Amino acid sequence: MTAVPDAYEEFCLISVMNNTAGDGSGEIAFAGFTEDITAMDFGEKDIEGVPLLNGGRIVKFTPMTDESITMKVYPVTASLEEGGAVQLFHPQSANDTTQPILVSNSKERIPYRVVILLSTRLPNSATALPNSGEPSYRFQVVNAYCTRYVPSFDGKIYSAEITFKWAPFDEFGTGNKQEESADGTVCIAATATASSTALTYIDIGV
Repeated sequence: MTAVPDAYEEFCLISVMNNTAGDGSGEIAFAGFTEDITAMDFGEKDIEGVPLLNGGRIVKFTPMTDESITMKVYPVTASLEEGGAVQLFHPQSANDTTQPILVSNSKERIPYRVVILLSTRLPNSATALPNSGEPSYRFQVVNAYCTRYVPSFDGKIYSAEITFKWAPFDEFGTGNKQEESADGTVCIAATATASSTALTYIDIGV
């Protein structure tokens, strides 16, 4: 009988895709250590107690705050086609595919889809069908923006921390993030599927 593991640890798969149809960037796939996902801030749904004259309280709901994911990458190129993360932060009007690659500071802001897959046996990419009989857990985000790119030589190796940030809902009130899991008796879908319109209508350009 298939059983879920005690914990998912060590390895994960990450895919980043441009939400904008026709840009030609396709899917940028990463294989990573879970410890390199340095922060997963999935917002707050805070409340506030409003005092009444009789000494009681009523609960006032405050809107949910924005969400974000921060991860560490180890860039060896500025080429977007080869996984250069700097172009996620500074999108170019046209992807430079001719050496030498040039990435200028850009005012462009492009929405991305970010997928993170955890499984007891990982497939080829975060958007692929997990292996049959293997428990899995996946995070999917749409309409996320790369808001931070901080390179450094921390640990005497060139790396960068990148942050993707998104509003919890789109303009129609539909969720921009979903989490899904399967215990191995069935598999989560190979591509982004959800009851949420925001997670199904976007052309991932693959």
